[in-house]
Amino acid sequence: MTRPSPPVQQALQLLHSIKPITRPMEAFMSAHLQVRSFQPNEFILRNGETCDHLNFVAEGLVQIFSDAPAKPELLSKEICNWFLMEGDLVMSVESFFGRTPTDEYIQAIEPTTLVSIRYDDLQDVYAAFPEFNYHGRILTQTYYIKAIRQLKALRYKRAADSYRYLQVHCPNLLQRVPARHLAGYLGVDETYVRALHAKRETERIKLQQ
Repeated sequence: MTRPSPPVQQALQLLHSIKPITRPMEAFMSAHLQVRSFQPNEFILRNGETCDHLNFVAEGLVQIFSDAPAKPELLSKEICNWFLMEGDLVMSVESFFGRTPTDEYIQAIEPTTLVSIRYDDLQDVYAAFPEFNYHGRILTQTYYIKAIRQLKALRYKRAADSYRYLQVHCPNLLQRVPARHLAGYLGVDETYVRALHAKRETERIKLQQ
């Protein structure tokens, strides 16, 4: 059997970390996994398309966002739902499982490598290997925990409080996500996000003194 590419090996390792998979299942998965590369700002999925891939992020950073309603109080033309990075799964959930057009966009923020499996191929995995249902359940739980963690940040009335929540629970996002994308996520303008970044850096320096 040909050795899988490094990105595919990463995806398979994720499955093994949940519960070791058999060689036949690994071979079946390897035959149906596709490695896809995207440049910064390139779209992985657009509004109106049906999400046909479940994606594992082998490298990079992506955002899932929607068009903002035409309201003057909204400072951004985009409403960012959440961000995902290495080790995460990426899809438009309702579109992928419901087989309906999405109202979301999925876009690369950094150079990104995805390991993808098509919806029909995923169903074939479930049919051929019923034990994969356990992996699917754990992956789904992990996906939703990630979503809830980022959505909790938006429960705060003040953007500064939401920012502090991310600082504690999702520090990597603040280090990697550009200010303009964080602005769409927090519902503020980019200048305000930069001010929050500056305040965080000042606090960090004071702690080191």
